[in-house]
Amino acid sequence: MEIFEPINEFVSLLKTPFCGSWSGVVLIRRPDGSAVMIDSGATAETVDRVIVPALKAVGLELADLSALLCTHTHGDHIGGHSRIRELCPKLPCGVFEGGAKKLRDPLKFNKLIRAPFPEYSPPPAASLKGIEPDFTFRDGETVCGLKAIFTPGHDSDCVCFLDTETGTLVTGDSVQGNGTELQGCGLCMDLPGYRRALRALLTEPVHTVVTGHAYLPWKSAIQKGENARKMLREAFALTETYGIIIGDALAKGITDPAEEAKYLIRALNGAMPAFLFMALYTVREYRKELHVE
Repeated sequence: MEIFEPINEFVSLLKTPFCGSWSGVVLIRRPDGSAVMIDSGATAETVDRVIVPALKAVGLELADLSALLCTHTHGDHIGGHSRIRELCPKLPCGVFEGGAKKLRDPLKFNKLIRAPFPEYSPPPAASLKGIEPDFTFRDGETVCGLKAIFTPGHDSDCVCFLDTETGTLVTGDSVQGNGTELQGCGLCMDLPGYRRALRALLTEPVHTVVTGHAYLPWKSAIQKGENARKMLREAFALTETYGIIIGDALAKGITDPAEEAKYLIRALNGAMPAFLFMALYTVREYRKELHVE
């Protein structure tokens, strides 16, 4: 059985199954008995078979949670929200203000994210169901004892949560390096925003980073101390590396975006994904920076 693995005295990580890998759900418990969960896995089945039993194993039920938050509204991070709402209607669910519309109708946005590259995209996740958030929050606000930090890049509604008591930064997909072993490369939908976000995170008192997946090149979702700071610096440096690789592809006469995406993945020694749409978003951002139409 998957369990919540303790990271420190307050924070633990549950690795929920997702597409042959996993997506992280974070639990933060306080000495006063309050408990906040961040993200909910990919499906209703994940809630029933993984999250609820894992909570029970640490002496909690959904009704014991103070709030349910999310790092962003991609399906593998909020796919369980509607099931949690069914099981525990009174549990307050919060979302960054920029993600409220997406949380209400995640399937709509799941389709929209695939629309620019239909021939390179998988079918939409038809099981996605939305919920009405109970509250929204803004960049810099304190939410359930956590500092919310707006970190666009992976998508437009991404946030990190900083537990200032332990210096633990829950990043979801906001610090992604070269993506997971299944992606081939990182997904960047807003390159200037991503760089600004990484710079901002480097100014925060971060001791521990907890990512939403086992991102490359680090492989571990948990980095502590100097390794945590190093991860943030390396994530920023990779944005420069990607630009060099895409520029090299263009210099070699590779002008088709799909071929550039494959070139990027090969240069990073990544596994070629079944669908290129995420890599194509990344290539599109670097082409903008290089002023290539």
